[in-house]
Amino acid sequence: MLRFIRTTWLVNTLLIIATVVLSLLTVNWHHQMFQLYEIELQVKKENQSITAINRQLLMEHSEVLSGMAIVEKSQELLGMHSPDKKIKTLSL
Repeated sequence: MLRFIRTTWLVNTLLIIATVVLSLLTVNWHHQMFQLYEIELQVKKENQSITAINRQLLMEHSEVLSGMAIVEKSQELLGMHSPDKKIKTLSL
């Protein structure tokens, strides 16, 4: 009978220790997941700002390219060149 009580006490002690350790690990894992969530939100905000800047730069680049294409086309096909720096006057 004494042996049964002793084994019961030992098993209960081990179960209590295991429960406490598992509880502490669960709290630690939850804290780590919360930190990862905060980091994820921060990275998403940075990614959105980078994407917005990238879109803006792409739009500006396309505007510059379309303007340059018009200038090149006007110079090649229509012969429109920028005027000389000296202003020529016509005598009447």
